[in-house]
Amino acid sequence: MTWTAPKGSKTRYGWNTPVTAPGPQGSIMLRNLKNIQRNPLEFLEQTWREHGDVVQFPVPRPATYMVSSPEGARDVLVNHHKVMSKRTVQYTTLSLVTGEGLLTADTQAWKPVRRQLAPAFHHEMIALTQRHVMQALERLDSRWLQLTSEGSALVDIDHAMMTLALEITGAALFGSDLTDDAHSIGQATLRALHGVVLRARNPLPIPLSLPTPNNRGMRSAIKELDSAVHRIVTARRAHPLPVGAPPRDMLDVLLDQDVENPLSFQQVRDEVATFIVAGHETVASALTWTWHLLGNSTYESDLLRNKPMRAGMVFDEALRLYPPAWVITRRTREAIKVAGHDVPANAMVIISPWVVHRHSQVWQTPSSFLPDRFNDGPPMLGYIPFGAGPRLCIGRDMARLEASLVIEHIAQKWHISPIHHSEIPIDASVTLRPQGGLPMRLKRL
Repeated sequence: MTWTAPKGSKTRYGWNTPVTAPGPQGSIMLRNLKNIQRNPLEFLEQTWREHGDVVQFPVPRPATYMVSSPEGARDVLVNHHKVMSKRTVQYTTLSLVTGEGLLTADTQAWKPVRRQLAPAFHHEMIALTQRHVMQALERLDSRWLQLTSEGSALVDIDHAMMTLALEITGAALFGSDLTDDAHSIGQATLRALHGVVLRARNPLPIPLSLPTPNNRGMRSAIKELDSAVHRIVTARRAHPLPVGAPPRDMLDVLLDQDVENPLSFQQVRDEVATFIVAGHETVASALTWTWHLLGNSTYESDLLRNKPMRAGMVFDEALRLYPPAWVITRRTREAIKVAGHDVPANAMVIISPWVVHRHSQVWQTPSSFLPDRFNDGPPMLGYIPFGAGPRLCIGRDMARLEASLVIEHIAQKWHISPIHHSEIPIDASVTLRPQGGLPMRLKRL
């Protein structure tokens, strides 16, 4: 049932929360709470289709909105960015793992670190990533050749891409060989993020200091990540750069003490932890879904094999269909207007790239896997896998280069096919991942 407050209506949900946009009724949401938690993607998409591009949820405090039109998303992330805060449940909970790194820090803490880290992501530095990608792919080839020595083998592509992305992140950003630690760090990351999701979905989260099973698992995972960060930083401090030498990677930039405001150890820890978690989890997620899409499209798979330069387009389309960061949240510092609707100060605004990337205003046949959509590059509106505006992901260009090289290399050397063609259930956690992994059949070309 849909309900829309008439213009000028004083009707309120309660607790003095004004109603300024249509949305679902509270009783309906309560009855379907388990289904919403089980499949939030379906809920968000259905809510958008039923109620429109600006939806207000029946949440008493704070006023909570979902914005789904391409223009509305741009309003929130770009045009109104100066009055937006990241002090939301999503990022506050994630900060228990990453600390106040670039991903979770609010504006004032974020700005100076973003400026300081910018040199680590200049094009010259990004170009150096290619060597690390190819070295990691050589190791992947070696592992897979052993597995397929007698023909073909079943592999969990999700796990393989997680390991590969973590090895590349360690080498490219920190100059660290994480090959031997990739499995343990990857598992610690997943355990920590699982705890984040459970806490974010709980209206009354238990303090992390209390020894509940989830809290113990989360604290253990954070401790393991902290140990990995300590090893990475300690190893670099034992081999500092000569005076006047240019930075080798992001870690050198983080540890630079000859800047106006050098970072504290805690700040360095938070940034390294952020890039360990976000720097590999997001790329790995998108690569996993890329192989799922290609495995179910013989036409696109053959086309890519014959035209490897299409790898970037294939990755862009995978990001559109399965955006790793499937939900983005902001809190308004001031009242704003979005797509004709008043959004009050201190309101929660939700943008789901999963929904925006399926908006017919920009995308024709949005559910289809069609890499040629990106033949002329991404559109200006309606494509936000890396966010938009000043908080656009600083690692976007590095991620796109890394993924394109990985897709091109594997497509030329390996045949990856699905073991079944049924719909893959999605685990909408911090990123989008296939539930239980993604087993596929691997064969050397």
